[in-house]
Amino acid sequence: MPLHICEVTTENWRPVTALSVSEQQSKFIESNAFSLAESQFEKNGISFGLYDGETLVGYAMYGWPSHSTQSAWLDRFMIDYRFQGNGYAKQYLPLLIQQMTCQYGCKKIYLSLHPDNKPAQKLYESFGFRLNGEVDDTGPVFGVVMELLIDTFELK
Repeated sequence: MPLHICEVTTENWRPVTALSVSEQQSKFIESNAFSLAESQFEKNGISFGLYDGETLVGYAMYGWPSHSTQSAWLDRFMIDYRFQGNGYAKQYLPLLIQQMTCQYGCKKIYLSLHPDNKPAQKLYESFGFRLNGEVDDTGPVFGVVMELLIDTFELK
């Protein structure tokens, strides 16, 4: 089975919470346990495990759709530290963008990232995301906002 995205359920939530980024990256993103709780209790986001065949390699959460602005948020995206450097982020990001576009019919996708997370910013920029000058201070990790206009998105 190739790379695929699977919604987090009662069957796979524990392995998802066990995923983590490197110690140096931990200040850049909320824990998966926090994110799962957020998606369960706030009911605005959907959590997904990122799989390579049967192997869980990462986690993503998206949602917060706005019909008035035709937009949604890619709120979390991480590859477990044991699988980083294998090109997974570049392979999963287009899958997530396509899934969000189909599910929500969005014309714009937002995300926020810690301003010191330059590798992530470079990754997102390579897919067409641009800093929009806004700040996201609603969660435990302060972030700058990036946006992707779907019209400009090209599958990598």
